[in-house]
Amino acid sequence: MPLPFILIGAAIVAGGTGLVTGTLGTMKINEAKDIISKAEIKYDGKKDLLDQSERTAKIALENLGELKLNVWKSFDRFSVAFEKIKNKPEFTDNLNQKISFSKTELEEIKKISINAIEVLGTGLLSAGAGALVGFAAYGGTMALGVASTGTAIAALSGVAATNATMAALGGGALAAGGGGMALGATVLAGAVAGPILAVGGRLINAKGDHSIQKAHDVEKEVDEIFELMEVSLIYLGELRDVSRKMETELRKLFALYEKQVSILEYLVNKESDYFMFSDEEKRVVDNNIMLVKLLNKLTRVNLVEKFNDKDYVQANNVDASVLESENLRIAMK
Repeated sequence: MPLPFILIGAAIVAGGTGLVTGTLGTMKINEAKDIISKAEIKYDGKKDLLDQSERTAKIALENLGELKLNVWKSFDRFSVAFEKIKNKPEFTDNLNQKISFSKTELEEIKKISINAIEVLGTGLLSAGAGALVGFAAYGGTMALGVASTGTAIAALSGVAATNATMAALGGGALAAGGGGMALGATVLAGAVAGPILAVGGRLINAKGDHSIQKAHDVEKEVDEIFELMEVSLIYLGELRDVSRKMETELRKLFALYEKQVSILEYLVNKESDYFMFSDEEKRVVDNNIMLVKLLNKLTRVNLVEKFNDKDYVQANNVDASVLESENLRIAMK
């Protein structure tokens, strides 16, 4: 066969092989793109739901945190009025006295009130959502909390206050604003924030990579983080619900307290000698003591507790506290 025809034949075969290889390559590129595209849609959809859930949880916690501060601040009204009463009995548990209220409890109430007043007068709340979230989720810690330096959190301001609040909230140092509220504060869902951001970055980088293997690797990572986001959605939903439940009941109890403490203030301004009180007026004192004690207890319930380095929403504790509050309100009607 003449040489030119041999070369032409070889060229045709080579060209055919190139077309097949090119077609297969294009198919692989398209397959990789398709895998990444589906993974991205799945990721973005769940991420949007998680962001929305975070926002609603944040609002619920901030509302509760602000309410708690106002409740604590109002304790000053009770303590001032109560200390005006002369010749009052020792409010301790014994056969003749059903209402207990020790000097230690009074001092604690006064301290909480002072802390709340100081917090409301500083730049702590304007520095970010972290403070209010902390007061909502960890009432006990935040009511009497101190920074790692030993300084009362209430005495700090600005960024220092936010840092201290977040550290108390998370049980360790945490820079303010580290990733947002629920996803940024480690006590809420910090273990989720890093992986979510990492997978998001992997998705972006994978768009320019045509490797099917790498596409499958990213797809697997998305599936894993998807499960983690599902758990976080449940967690944030529970946290939102218990926050709202606690806020609803706390507002009702607080309204009752404000009515009763106003009566107490009027009473002691008119007559401060307990010996001169009628049975009804003594009952006003009893009511105020019971309300303050329960408000203090209710605002100190932690919505979240850590077990084995994992955070759990304390729905049962909240339910029990709310029921106790409902029973007292019914009894005072």
